[in-house]
Amino acid sequence: MSKTIMSSNKVGFWASEKKCLKINVSELDKNFAAKGFELVKMNLNEPIETQGPFAAIIHKLADVMVRAQQDDPLARKQIQLFEDYINNHPEVVILDPLDNVRKLLDRYRQYKLIDDSELAREDGVFTPTFVELTSNDVNENLNKLKAAVVSFPFVCKPLVAHGSTYAHQMSIIFGKSGLKTISPHCVAQSFINHNARLFKLFLIKDKYYVIERPSLKNFKRGDTDCETVFFDSHDISKPDSCCALTELDPTDQSCQPIRDPEMERLDRIVKVVSQKVGLTLLGIDVIIDNMTGRYAIIDMNAFPGYDGVDCFLQTLCDITVEEIEKKRQSLGLTNIINELSARNERNDYLETQTKTQCLSLQSNSDKDCNNTQLKSPMIDNKSIDERISLVKTSSVEKNDKTVITKTAQNGNDFDSGIDTSDSCDEKKYKKQSQVKVVRRQHSRSLTNSSNVRIDEINSI
Repeated sequence: MSKTIMSSNKVGFWASEKKCLKINVSELDKNFAAKGFELVKMNLNEPIETQGPFAAIIHKLADVMVRAQQDDPLARKQIQLFEDYINNHPEVVILDPLDNVRKLLDRYRQYKLIDDSELAREDGVFTPTFVELTSNDVNENLNKLKAAVVSFPFVCKPLVAHGSTYAHQMSIIFGKSGLKTISPHCVAQSFINHNARLFKLFLIKDKYYVIERPSLKNFKRGDTDCETVFFDSHDISKPDSCCALTELDPTDQSCQPIRDPEMERLDRIVKVVSQKVGLTLLGIDVIIDNMTGRYAIIDMNAFPGYDGVDCFLQTLCDITVEEIEKKRQSLGLTNIINELSARNERNDYLETQTKTQCLSLQSNSDKDCNNTQLKSPMIDNKSIDERISLVKTSSVEKNDKTVITKTAQNGNDFDSGIDTSDSCDEKKYKKQSQVKVVRRQHSRSLTNSSNVRIDEINSI
């Protein structure tokens, strides 16, 4: 590994112009500059080798990846250049790996991933029944809906979850006549009444934030004569959204219980989904069934907007730098171990050669090899052990003290498995889980399991 690459202070960044404006990249640039790093906007049309070397790359390539899958020649070239670079430079931190992002490009694959997870085997969390519709044939689609236990009304969503504004153009189908309005390929998913409340979970590595947003109102089952309702999911769930589709009927306002999310349940969702998807930057949309109280996962996306997460840019910068340091320490330790292994192999070889010489001398002069003073030039590994110890102890865990909420303890033991010359039993330590933050953006209050009100947390 070259010293230039290991000491690079460049962090590559790519996102659409719209995304750059939305997250305020200029502010992100300042955060990295304060930590001694340079944020570089990447050009996907040029070889990435000439733009680096990079210590890390942050990207929102989901839209380009979708176009590449649809055989757009420019997008395919851009993704190929990007993949060639990261394949040739495993030392570069990538937020996030393209293979993991691909898991979320297809809504059917998203829902299948949840349906196959351990969450689906628990009582409190599920994804509403769903099926892929690939034609306009009404009878064929009715049979598919019945086989998949998808009930009316259902939400009809484009199969592709990224790539254009079309990905957010959805509809609510109330009966057989509405099947004539669908645009395949799409996913039909049973609609769950949830009192017009959507909870967006914004993950940044092992931290997450809960933002409440407006959502679709309740609909009665059996109203099969209703006309199809068309909507844009982005418009419905905007922080300031206010329209007829998000306003509860008077009977719902007076009769339906208001269910606030339980933090333990959200913790469980975040843990399982993040393990299945493997993304540092992830958004999960959750609603609560107003009849059963079960939690339904209805959408996921890579590198979401993080609207309402005030500290997002600083947290993204901190986590990126942390990953860079961790990668460099890992690579440095690996190089030392490889060097030690190579030297041990050399020592073994020299020792074998010495014994062979002893046997040869014993045969020729009939002398005891034990009296032979030949010694193998063994290499002292003490300095290497010291270097291993230095690498292992150079990492100082930094505690995030910017937010105050409940803190959980995790007593997992850590053992690097490296046998040094000082001791083969290494010190154990307990790792403290990251602080979790809950914020409120919708008009209703949100509480966590410790009964701490959100407006109290916001005032800290």
